[in-house]
Amino acid sequence: MERRTSLIGVYGGTFDPIHLGHIHLLTSLLNTGEFKKILVVPAKQNPLKATPSLISDTMRLHLLEASIKELNNPNIEIWDGELKRSGASYTEETLLELTQQKWGDLVLILGNEVFETFSKWKNPNRILSLANIAIVKRNNSLIDMNGMLKTCGIVDGISSENRVLHSQNSRWIKTFKINALPFSSTKIRTHLIKAYKKQYLDPPPSGIQRSVWLLIKENQLYAVK
Repeated sequence: MERRTSLIGVYGGTFDPIHLGHIHLLTSLLNTGEFKKILVVPAKQNPLKATPSLISDTMRLHLLEASIKELNNPNIEIWDGELKRSGASYTEETLLELTQQKWGDLVLILGNEVFETFSKWKNPNRILSLANIAIVKRNNSLIDMNGMLKTCGIVDGISSENRVLHSQNSRWIKTFKINALPFSSTKIRTHLIKAYKKQYLDPPPSGIQRSVWLLIKENQLYAVK
């Protein structure tokens, strides 16, 4: 089915590992009919993080590729540009690179918890000029979009239902209500670590696709050495 929209969603994350909660969010956003395509952008692991990943960036990408291949949706695509960069990677750089590659009208997809920290990101005003923002609401919490804009020095937001228009390149911020599934990468990793210690991997942890599970088992991923 041809989609009558030019909006390209940009959904970043560590995906450590990818799970059905991520997939549910992607398909739910596409089902709104407001996105032509969504790019899944695996983020680089932070070497200074207190608890670094148990697997490499390359293996995280392989798990993501297996997941998206199994999903078999032509409107969901992986963009691995952040993994190819040396040094720190920032959202501003990603959006600028996607703009230069002429993907289309970009929409940065953020959870409501992440959006609350947005003003502390590197160059938030530049991000607001490069892309619209879709805030995924997983609960009934209130989101102060105008308040966030004011924190970023933008005081002319025009509110309309679940959307705010602002002056940064005539962009908008909009909320999407999507019920969250009870899966998390942290819980899946914890399950796997315990399973390896017991030397009994089956049944697999709930919330991951068969292709992802087979790749984890084959490579003994998330085992504590």
